[in-house]
Amino acid sequence: MDSEVSLLLDRAENEIFDLLDDKQKEFLEFVLAKYTETGIEELDQEKLPMLLKLKYGEISDASKELGGIKEITNTFLNFQKHLYVVNKRR
Repeated sequence: MDSEVSLLLDRAENEIFDLLDDKQKEFLEFVLAKYTETGIEELDQEKLPMLLKLKYGEISDASKELGGIKEITNTFLNFQKHLYVVNKRR
């Protein structure tokens, strides 16, 4: 990963992580790890169910852990928005 992408992720992570609980932070750290391995495709909303299954085994387990599907989706989408906003500021 190049240094600009790394800086972008650090900024977005710092801004949104202040708003999250520890379990949400852990999930987004997992998503970021997948992003650095695979690329931007991991941030596609269509990948969310696969990411949840990879991390938690079952979507129902992820739902229990992270406060429900709606909360998970909102957290994921808000993180995407933060990445976009931070990217526009560079």
